[in-house]
Amino acid sequence: MTVGVPHPERGPKPASPAGTAPAGPVPLAGAPSPKAPPGRVPVAVAWPRPLVPVIVVRRLNRFAVEVLRGKGGAGTGGPAGGGRPASEEPLRLHLPNSGRMEELLAPGTPGLAWLRPDGASRRTAGELLLVAYAGRWVSVDARMPNRLFAAALGARALPPFAAYRRWQPEAAWGAGRLDFRLDDADPPAPPCLVETKSCNLVEDGTALFPDAPTARGSRHLDELAAAARQGWRAAVVWFVQRDDARRLAPHRRADPAFADALQRARAAGVEAYAYRCCVTPDAIEVLDAIPVVAGRDS
Repeated sequence: MTVGVPHPERGPKPASPAGTAPAGPVPLAGAPSPKAPPGRVPVAVAWPRPLVPVIVVRRLNRFAVEVLRGKGGAGTGGPAGGGRPASEEPLRLHLPNSGRMEELLAPGTPGLAWLRPDGASRRTAGELLLVAYAGRWVSVDARMPNRLFAAALGARALPPFAAYRRWQPEAAWGAGRLDFRLDDADPPAPPCLVETKSCNLVEDGTALFPDAPTARGSRHLDELAAAARQGWRAAVVWFVQRDDARRLAPHRRADPAFADALQRARAAGVEAYAYRCCVTPDAIEVLDAIPVVAGRDS
């Protein structure tokens, strides 16, 4: 199966050449994680190598964080924390996530970062990708859901979407774009529009999205609802980038408009799915599906 090939008649023109793999992590093959359900073929994406330990100093803005480089290799200290800085000279790293993540980016939090070989010549020295929180690794890379979904499509690993033989990332829709358009289902089914979302806030086993107001997220849901009313299949898919979630809910207190938009979208026929992931210094792996439930106020 070829990733990113549009339908020859109905498919919109791609934002990037069809069939090309995205830059960054690539699908990882191998034995299932010990936490994966028995017999399931793993869907995982490897982190860029090498990763180096860092200690969070402070968040600089929505997309930048200041860190100190830690001691040892990527596994030093483990997700329980306790890393020590190897140098007092701070590094400025790109943060590929605009969410608040206040609990994940507290000063002193251990993390893992990819550093550019030519970091001194760039505005940032690399990227912060993982942090240690509550005894586990958590991904802070909001780009990862698109990569996981594409890998899962190639492996036909997600039952709700396994019938589709062609798909196009960044598909044109209305005045903008949605993350994926799926076509040519076998057995036949309507084409499907998909938006993927990243979640890394979990409270008492419930993954909460969003952790900050997202007008863009609400707009995507309204666009999916409009597509569903026109006879398209439409879905929103969350990847919870940590392994302690048992369910996902809209975070009404953080963004009541998004919670209302999700309710409208589901009433219009938009499907909602969430998948729990296992995060290690080697890769992020999709473990299993968790239910999407009604929102909570806190």
